[in-house]
Amino acid sequence: MGLDESYEEIVRMAKDGIVIIQDGVIAMVNPALQRMLGYEEEELVGRPVEDILFPTAIHLFEEGQSGLDWTNRNGTSYCAALESSDGRIVNVEFSASHFVLSGRPAVLGIVRDITKEVELEARVTESETKYRRLFDSSPIAYFTLSPRGNVLDVNNAAVNLLGYREDQILRRNLASFVPDESRTNIVQQVTSEVAQGKSLESFEMQLQRKDGRNVWVSVNANLVERGDGSDAIALMALDIDRRKLAEAREHEERARANLYLEVMTHDLNNINQSLLFSLGLLEANPEMPPQFKQHFRDSAWNVRRAARMIANLRTLMRLSTSPPPPQEIDLFGFLQSATAAAQEDFPWKTLEMTTNIEPGKFLIAGHEHIHDVFFNILHNSLTFDEADTVRVEVKAEVLDDLKSVRIEFTDHGPGIPDEAKEFIFRRTGCPDEQIVGRGLGLTLVEQIVRGLGGRIRAENAVEGDHTKGTRFIV
Repeated sequence: MGLDESYEEIVRMAKDGIVIIQDGVIAMVNPALQRMLGYEEEELVGRPVEDILFPTAIHLFEEGQSGLDWTNRNGTSYCAALESSDGRIVNVEFSASHFVLSGRPAVLGIVRDITKEVELEARVTESETKYRRLFDSSPIAYFTLSPRGNVLDVNNAAVNLLGYREDQILRRNLASFVPDESRTNIVQQVTSEVAQGKSLESFEMQLQRKDGRNVWVSVNANLVERGDGSDAIALMALDIDRRKLAEAREHEERARANLYLEVMTHDLNNINQSLLFSLGLLEANPEMPPQFKQHFRDSAWNVRRAARMIANLRTLMRLSTSPPPPQEIDLFGFLQSATAAAQEDFPWKTLEMTTNIEPGKFLIAGHEHIHDVFFNILHNSLTFDEADTVRVEVKAEVLDDLKSVRIEFTDHGPGIPDEAKEFIFRRTGCPDEQIVGRGLGLTLVEQIVRGLGGRIRAENAVEGDHTKGTRFIV
């Protein structure tokens, strides 16, 4: 063979495959290459090297061999594909160099099986392709940023969101897409939060499109590790511009409605006060015939009723826009003020109330509109009970180990039909004209109680007989 026996022994002990090619024919193979391809030595030695090359990849070997240079002692390395005895493709890294064997030129090849690496790389490439396809097809804008906020990658949705070409976005700082007035602070806030390992969720900010229009986005961002081991910021921007515009429009319309309501209620209250003053003067006139005085009293009552409805409407609007925060309050003071106010509306009646609510005994998480709860329930009893003396029992007790308070208001008026009880707290949807005529008082009560996390219902004062009065349970 021409190889010294000691060298030949070393070649045979090598773990990498070794082949010697002379004049295009395999002159020697070591056991490692035999095992790699599944051949015996005698099946390979003397055969053309093309016989062990995978047919569709012969060009890889030929291109690699053409790069061999006798002046380069380090040789050359390239990838090739061999064919095993059972027809499998064996991907190899072929390191080739020239040397002289028995006085003639030959090629020494070190063959390393890289099939597993190639398969792994193919799977990684496939996974990256799938990820990229998902990345680009997502309707949500994705940005990959450096820790300083420079754009490293974007998807198609981000391109559409900003209106720039991809090459016009990459390598620019995110701050260049933020409106001038908030540019520096916003980007610093995002990058500093995420750089500390915190996840940013539902952070609302504006980005500026190429056409100069600002668009609202909801941002989620977190720190990720890139393929090269460096840190990056993955930022997702959800377009919420339509939602923000709708919110702004709703806020504007609500403000306009509140303005109209404020003007209307203010003017109506002034008119009501003038009417009450005039009716009071007429009723007090000694020359007024007695048969007309009752009409004046009825008219004054209806004017006061209208004023109450206006006040309730204003409170409902206030609760829907800016409800006061709950705080610790004492029920006693609110019950006393509500009782006096309800009695004032009915000077021809007497409100006879019994209660176990005492100063400091029942404290709840509430606000000033608890007065409206007490007032409207008591006012309801005075309105519909035709007796001159209206009896109401108000009883409170602590429930659930001091976690809540139950209050019962029991009157002895005409009661509420069972089929109408579910409608009395709703201003609309009631089939009973009498219940509709109750105004906004009980609707307001339900809104206040529910806003404080409570519940309210109505039941018969006497079980099975709705004509014996009503019990409101808060």
